[in-house]
Amino acid sequence: MYIALLFVILLAIIVLAFFEDEEIQSRGWLLLALVAVLTLFVALRPAGIDNDYNAYLGYYKHPTGVAALLTEPTFKMISGLARFFDAPLLMFITYAFLAVPLKVYAIKRLSPYWYLSILLWFTHLFVIQEMTQIRVAVSSGIFLFSIPFLAQGEKKKFSLCLILAILFHYSALALLPLILIGNKDLSRRFRFLLIVLPIFIYAFPFAGMEMLKWIPIPFIQQKLQMYEELMIYEGGVWAEINIYNAMALVRLFAYYVLIWRYDYLKEKYPYMPVLLKVFCYSICVYVGLSFLPPIAMRVEEFIAIIDCILFPLLAVLIRPHWLGRLLVVLYAICILLANIFLYKLLKI
Repeated sequence: MYIALLFVILLAIIVLAFFEDEEIQSRGWLLLALVAVLTLFVALRPAGIDNDYNAYLGYYKHPTGVAALLTEPTFKMISGLARFFDAPLLMFITYAFLAVPLKVYAIKRLSPYWYLSILLWFTHLFVIQEMTQIRVAVSSGIFLFSIPFLAQGEKKKFSLCLILAILFHYSALALLPLILIGNKDLSRRFRFLLIVLPIFIYAFPFAGMEMLKWIPIPFIQQKLQMYEELMIYEGGVWAEINIYNAMALVRLFAYYVLIWRYDYLKEKYPYMPVLLKVFCYSICVYVGLSFLPPIAMRVEEFIAIIDCILFPLLAVLIRPHWLGRLLVVLYAICILLANIFLYKLLKI
């Protein structure tokens, strides 16, 4: 029943995305209704429907356990509030009401195609984050909200958002280097650099490990040695991830198409320079940290929230435009089906 409801919501978003125009966007009640439905869908999900639900209940019941002690301050506050009212469901409700409206507001702020962006988010990261990794969901929402500050050179506001994102999930620490970038127009030399960087990283995927070895911190060096020893063990849990998986290749293809049509897109979309730099960073971090699979995947999923802003722009490049939208819709449906039936992110 719950999964059936998910597909009903999917159908509604597809209709809105496919026929989206200025008139549909002017009907604010449609967006508000969608936000309310998505928020309640996450907040009131059945216990155990996702892979992390029981783990969060474990943290709730054992706040002094080792795993709970390693969680962020905001989680301690939210779970503590739920414990005060003896209502574990309050923990999931709080995260849902923080994450979903924030993500939709950030998408509306950034994307010229609200519902197409919401569709891409709903079919991929909504399942991974809002439905499963609830702390990451809020943290990545804060990141998406902060991108205009980064583009406008408001480093203090972006830094404050970054600190808040880290307080919701420590994986936001991976965003620290982004403070150095801005929305300056991409020169031909810089575009060449953006083209070459992912190629170099793919050619030397373990260069990231060598760079980390330069960090003079004994704890990090001990961890790296441990990971290297585990990687030697064939079939171990830290075996190398496939950096040529379908999702990674689709993202890489989209990245180069966006660079190819940069001059055309920047006239229509002011945030192209900064988002392309973030896109490049996400690809390089994913491949460069592939020797640490859990970290590489978590960071890639975190930053991949920008995909829901950039991928709809690909539809603009295809004529007729309805065909471009159709291809994006079909891609989104395939991702959702893979997340549910192949990767089993939700129990059906």
